[in-house]
Amino acid sequence: MSRPMAGRQLGRYEILTQLASGGMASVYIARAQGVAGFERLVAIKVLHPHLAYEQEFISMFLDEARLAARIRHMNVVPTLDISDSPGDGYFLVMEYIEGDHLGALLGRAAKNGDRLPRPFVCRVLVDTLQGLAAAHRLTDEHGKPLKLVHRDVSPHNILIGTDGIARLTDFGVAKADVRMASTRAGQFKGKLSYMAPEQASSSETDQRSDLFSLGIILWESLTGRRLFKGESNAATLNKLLNDTIVRPSELWPELEPFDDIVMKALSRNPSDRFQTADALGEALEDVAGRTGLAKTRDVAEVVRALNAEKLQDERQRVRDSIEVLGRAEIAASKVPMPRGGVPQGSETDQRDGDTRSHVHWSVSGILSDGTPVVVRRGAADSNTLKWSVMALAVVVFLYAGFLVWQLTRPPAPREPVEPGSPSVEVEQSPPAARPEPTATDPVHVEEAQKAPERKSRSASPRPHRRRARPKAPSAAEPAQEPVKPAKKPARAKSRPAPQPDPVGIDIQNPYRN
Repeated sequence: MSRPMAGRQLGRYEILTQLASGGMASVYIARAQGVAGFERLVAIKVLHPHLAYEQEFISMFLDEARLAARIRHMNVVPTLDISDSPGDGYFLVMEYIEGDHLGALLGRAAKNGDRLPRPFVCRVLVDTLQGLAAAHRLTDEHGKPLKLVHRDVSPHNILIGTDGIARLTDFGVAKADVRMASTRAGQFKGKLSYMAPEQASSSETDQRSDLFSLGIILWESLTGRRLFKGESNAATLNKLLNDTIVRPSELWPELEPFDDIVMKALSRNPSDRFQTADALGEALEDVAGRTGLAKTRDVAEVVRALNAEKLQDERQRVRDSIEVLGRAEIAASKVPMPRGGVPQGSETDQRDGDTRSHVHWSVSGILSDGTPVVVRRGAADSNTLKWSVMALAVVVFLYAGFLVWQLTRPPAPREPVEPGSPSVEVEQSPPAARPEPTATDPVHVEEAQKAPERKSRSASPRPHRRRARPKAPSAAEPAQEPVKPAKKPARAKSRPAPQPDPVGIDIQNPYRN
């Protein structure tokens, strides 16, 4: 179900060769590349192609990354990164451990007709119990216990490196309060031959179930035989639930000091087992202190001796892949200068004509122990000017629309003047006088004769007046009484009647037409 991945680039990681393959994913050796010829070997775990886009397996894969990344202990394989790539789905980046798992070492020792040394077994399992205890004590960011249960503690998930340190790995089926994936009814999580009875029968597990699995590994590592192994899953399950467990000393008398610890760890009643991983680890250390507990360098020598051929083949494949793909020569690499400081508030850094985002920092507070709290500001702050300009443009647009509305709206109707309101007469200048008729004009001879008499009557002509709209009294000014217009003086009754104008001109009022 695996695929050729050598030479494939997954983000900043380049696949070199395949390391192992399981039921859900394959593990590859890759190298992380950086500046100035930087290279580091890592292990990359990639889901199988037929599972890469299955929701259930993706959730399990992400849970493994999230849980393992929280555990920071020397006896747990560190999880460095998780990402996804087009076509390959999610991949998990872990620290590359040069060595092999405990199951492979047990198989090689049995093939040679021998058992693993007791001090070696005690050292490996004490380290494993310390890593398991760290996983069981895992809490969230608020200090609340996550109640993590590994559920797949087996020899294949205990990696022993050439540095002599044993590490627990593969939290893909672990149970915790923060998991996204859940177990469906009737579905097993883990290896049946290393399950606790309650896990195999009802899938009900707690942290004591992991200790039963450690008891099986301890029994098999000391005796060199399989404990619950049948020809089928049904036979294996029957052995797990019903068969009598043989004491290690019945097979090898020199193992008598381990009988009590092994039988207590393998109790089918969870209440009769060790209740914590720390308790089992302390009991094993006490016994190993009397029988012998290997040192780290002794463990490393056993791994190199049993795993020499595999290690040589693995190293050769890595060298061949790097030779084909190319290696960055450190001596020929150009040493880049670090970025210089920039003033606070600037957003970019110029280097070699390239504009790159710059990360700023500011102190936002001080903890109780005097440690300053630093807040990083990255690419998100580079958008501040853009959003400010957009906000200003919106304000200007709204204001312009308001001005246009003020200019284009219809004028407000004027209030009608109530009848009987006071009026003020406004004096207007009289229109320009018409030219006087000449004496030589026969039509206007009679008009010229009557001019002196008309001139005497119109010496003081009455001006034309027009009523103006009164102003509304303001609140500060008192209302004034309306001014009554003066009465016109009565005309003399002896006034002669106006003579008709032969050409249609009103002699009495020459401006009428």
